[in-house]
Amino acid sequence: MPEGFKRVGDATNGVTVSVPRDWAALDLGRDDLDKGLAAADLSGRTMREAKDSLRELAASKAVWASDPASVRRSATSFATNLNGFCRPGGAVAAADLIDVAKDQLHRLDATVTEAGEVPLDEGRGVRIVYMFASGGVKVHGTQYYVPGAGKTCIVTLSTDQQDRQPLFDRIGRTVRPV
Repeated sequence: MPEGFKRVGDATNGVTVSVPRDWAALDLGRDDLDKGLAAADLSGRTMREAKDSLRELAASKAVWASDPASVRRSATSFATNLNGFCRPGGAVAAADLIDVAKDQLHRLDATVTEAGEVPLDEGRGVRIVYMFASGGVKVHGTQYYVPGAGKTCIVTLSTDQQDRQPLFDRIGRTVRPV
């Protein structure tokens, strides 16, 4: 785990990932959503939007984390965040994962700027970097698809700040199915 990071997720979620220690983190299968979002320094419209999107992830026992300081740095109060969950399935070739991810992102009118297999701290995964507009916000995203025993774990990182890719790559290398 990188220095200054903490691990979120466990066997209940099916995936663990390390995030900076000062990020707020939620286990959507167990934690109180309102308290967690308040700890992430979200309020008003931003909190409502986060809550709506996280309800869907709760059914997957996902993990979620957010950088509270990013809300203040953002011109649009966008919270730099991560969600991670696993879905059942057997081994899938990296090229097939890339094709599926590109197809899903294309449906969001996202532009994929990078896609390929990458080394992780433990094993290998697929990394997809993309951008799309949502509600007037230019969202920069990175997804990691990491195979595990009978499942694929997906961790998505999102921000409206262009300089976050090196941090996303540090976080992404720590994704591990459990």
